[in-house]
Amino acid sequence: MVVVGIGIRPNTGLFEGQLTLEKGGIKVNGMFQSSNSSVYAIGDVAAFPVKAFGEKRRLEHVDSARKSAKHAVSSIMEPDKTGEFDYIPFFYSRVFTLSWQFYGDNAGEVVYYGDLSASGSTFGAYWVNKGHVVGAFLEGGTREEYEAIAKTTTLRPAVEDLTELERQGLGFAVAVSQKPVALPPPIEVSGSTSGLLLEKPLYAWHATAGVVLAASIAAFAYFYGKRRRRW
Repeated sequence: MVVVGIGIRPNTGLFEGQLTLEKGGIKVNGMFQSSNSSVYAIGDVAAFPVKAFGEKRRLEHVDSARKSAKHAVSSIMEPDKTGEFDYIPFFYSRVFTLSWQFYGDNAGEVVYYGDLSASGSTFGAYWVNKGHVVGAFLEGGTREEYEAIAKTTTLRPAVEDLTELERQGLGFAVAVSQKPVALPPPIEVSGSTSGLLLEKPLYAWHATAGVVLAASIAAFAYFYGKRRRRW
């Protein structure tokens, strides 16, 4: 039996004509606000700016869902202290003793390393786009090795010789992660904060509606209770 995971298609029909949609999801800014500033979208349904790629992405993974939720809550509770979401796409899977992790983007030329034929061996790949490492995959690594490929993807080091990169293999990421290198400047994402036409917050309207609804429910419960006692 072969199980193929092909992802999902978010059901955004409820929001058509209500919110701005993009890439199959709800378009949000770096604070996860939709085109209505009172509505936030997170997780698989949110198309948010990924600074490392200079474009909006919609990611389908638990790590993105958890971290986007945390950032959205911070944006709501402490907007003045919360910056724009800065996230390197991360995917992982674990099956018994087997595990792998992937960071970044699978764009450009791919360079494999390690022994892919031996069971239980460590192997991986780099993706090089426009002369820089933009993605990294590792199967069977240690915690330190996974941290190394994560940092390497964040730093986006330049690569001139793909053959030499293949020869160094995992050692390339380990060496890069140990160097005191400054982070590259993030790529500006058009519309990260100002690209959405944000409507005025509806907090006052929401509060009024909530009070009216609560009062209606309380009144109904009171009169219903009196009638039950008569019965």
